[in-house]
Amino acid sequence: ALHFFGTDFHLRVLRGPGSPWQKMIRARDSLDAIMYSEIARRRRTGVGEEDILDMLLAATDDEGRPLSDREVRDQAITLLFAGHDTTTSTIAFLFYELARHPREQDLLLDEQDRLLDGRVPGAGDLAGALPRLEMVLDETLRLYPPAWIGPRRATDPFELLGRHVPRDAAVNYSSWASHRLPDVWSDPEAFVPERFEPEAKAALAKGAYVPFGGGSRTCVGMRFGQMEIRAIVTRILARFRLELQPGFQLDVRQSPTLSPGHGMPMRVRAHGVATASTLVD
Repeated sequence: ALHFFGTDFHLRVLRGPGSPWQKMIRARDSLDAIMYSEIARRRRTGVGEEDILDMLLAATDDEGRPLSDREVRDQAITLLFAGHDTTTSTIAFLFYELARHPREQDLLLDEQDRLLDGRVPGAGDLAGALPRLEMVLDETLRLYPPAWIGPRRATDPFELLGRHVPRDAAVNYSSWASHRLPDVWSDPEAFVPERFEPEAKAALAKGAYVPFGGGSRTCVGMRFGQMEIRAIVTRILARFRLELQPGFQLDVRQSPTLSPGHGMPMRVRAHGVATASTLVD
């Protein structure tokens, strides 16, 4: 589905064999076959994995009725898509900036050594107990908000910079653009985690920082995604140092979520080991 929305617009209207639409439908059908098969297996055997799918199968509505197979499928697929693409995108950009700023990587390693002392981080450690990591994560999301544009509709007419916007007009906001406004952010293209020290973050104007949207439409998976990123980053940093390949130039793909346009080859070096292997993401 994400690949479909990344194709040229004139190709999206095609519906014949070999079209991006048909490829997306085949991919959806393959994923549905896996998902419905697993739902049926768990309903039949009662054997689960104590995971989110089990929670969905055990859930009931206001009248005590279990969710249908389609409702379970829809919720699970939403979690897979929303909790995967945006999260991996943010992790990729975070390690890109750490590789460009070795001092920042050293500061994160020092924080982990001091506060974790070699142990695997628990939920409490990943809920804001690593302040430097929080600052680095916030600054990464400022520069590379994965959902970089958001569609809305005007509930009332209003004026914006002298332009009349009628009721029900389609309105898009772009956090990619607003996070780079020079009258809001000094040196906006620079990677400066200190922008998000607690006092500075609290002083930000409302709406200045919206990587997860804002108001009643704030991303419902925000806390879950942040927890995923913290867990993955701390586990990788505990064992490895990631370095950019010489001459690498980042190309940002902007449809539909931000990601490195042509992958991001990196050199993965174990701490204290001189030799290295290459990982291509």
